[in-house]
Amino acid sequence: MTHTNKYTIIPASLVGMTVIAGLTLASTYVSAEDVVDNVSITVPISCTMSGQGMNSHTEEVANGTYESEIGTTTIKVICNDNSGFDIYATGFTGDVIAGTNSNKLVGTSASESSTIDTGTATTAGNPDTSNWAMKLTATSGANVNYPLTIESDTEGSFSSYHTVPNTWTRVATRTAGTDTGTNAEGSTMTTTYAAYISKTQPADTYTGKVKYTLVHPHDGAAPSTDIAFDDAYAAAGKQKLNGYYKMQDMSSSICSAVTLEDDESETTLIDSRDNKTYTVSKLKDGNCWMTQNLDHDIVTDGSVVYNSSTTDLPANTTWNPSTATYAVNDTTWNWALTAPESYDPGNLYWSGTLYDSTTTSTGDSHYHLGNYYNWTAAVAMNDSSSYPTYNDQTEEYENLEVDQSICPTGWTLPKGGDNSSNGSFQYLVEQYGWSSSNDDMANPHIWESPIQIVYSGGYSSGSLSSIGSASTHWSSAIDDSGERAYDLSAYSNDGVNPNSIDFNREIGYSVRCIAR
Repeated sequence: MTHTNKYTIIPASLVGMTVIAGLTLASTYVSAEDVVDNVSITVPISCTMSGQGMNSHTEEVANGTYESEIGTTTIKVICNDNSGFDIYATGFTGDVIAGTNSNKLVGTSASESSTIDTGTATTAGNPDTSNWAMKLTATSGANVNYPLTIESDTEGSFSSYHTVPNTWTRVATRTAGTDTGTNAEGSTMTTTYAAYISKTQPADTYTGKVKYTLVHPHDGAAPSTDIAFDDAYAAAGKQKLNGYYKMQDMSSSICSAVTLEDDESETTLIDSRDNKTYTVSKLKDGNCWMTQNLDHDIVTDGSVVYNSSTTDLPANTTWNPSTATYAVNDTTWNWALTAPESYDPGNLYWSGTLYDSTTTSTGDSHYHLGNYYNWTAAVAMNDSSSYPTYNDQTEEYENLEVDQSICPTGWTLPKGGDNSSNGSFQYLVEQYGWSSSNDDMANPHIWESPIQIVYSGGYSSGSLSSIGSASTHWSSAIDDSGERAYDLSAYSNDGVNPNSIDFNREIGYSVRCIAR
């Protein structure tokens, strides 16, 4: 008997195909637009430095003797920056000598004049003088994948006993290599110290400090010379930009944390808007001030809209400068407050000598002329002609203090006019014993450290004037006539006036910012 198979056996290779009357047809799939997930994972640079044995450097050394290998600290660095890093060191006796850097050892029970200076500390000198020194040793061996290189300078290598630097000095380097996986053991070095004590050194316990800091990438900018600012920014968790802490990260808590050093403490910060750097100081009034003129070129081509994250503007507001603003050399100056005006004279410096108006292309950064702004530009407006406002009921002007400026975020224009409260020009100069039109000023003079007001003159109608003999710096205050703004004026032969109103708001003058 013949049997008919009721089932069609479909080969495995045809599963998913449609079989009709012995024909095999490919099924049709119709797709809409593709959906593509882009996955991007950013691994941030993470570098840490830690020390073990930091309290072990204690030794009793008799007069006329030398002692080496005084304690050992192991410094370990783990860093995933493949561009490498540098380690800097400086003497830091800070809390012993009025908060300043120092490479001295200072007596704790005797007067502060009882000190031990740094040297090579090997043997008695001629004359017989006490001195102390530091030495670094990099860890080496088969298991060290990325060893440190101990640096040298004109005095020799820090791998031998070397003087303790009094400013940040590069002492060790790793040029490249990332600690990953089983190799993430880090790079290590040890520190130790030596001392020779002269036959006449007074009995006492002498103490000092050496501070080490990590800078990456290798050959980046050295740390600022002011440890107090560095510590305050680092404690606030702020990150550096091109080797500098940012102007825009300044806050009242950071400024408060900076320790005054002899009534002032200076560092260099960077403006993230254009990467220009500025010296800033915590001055005797307890505030942080720029100690050089603002040099920001206002962008007017529409490519930059200023906002509160970069510029001293109210939260959630923007400023798109009008095209009438000039940020390059230009002989046209619009004598009106219906447009912000600014002028860039180029890379010029006042010579720093009274009665000398000479400007050069190089000089002390404090005396850089910076840019010139009319008051409308200084307060970051396109039209300030409506300030102040007039109250018909009281018949008085109001809104005499404008709370925004061309300064970076976290900074603003100083208060002016009758306002002598903290944060004003008036309050600042009072802390240094100056008064209006006082031509018999006590040292330091206002053009010297720490304030270092540059005699930058002014700009109008296509020319600069009075460089070397006078300066004017805008405040945020308008006088009650409704026409002029207050400023700080300084004259080489007529003292300082922190509440000057002698000039029109349309003229171009300098800007110094104060931290909020």
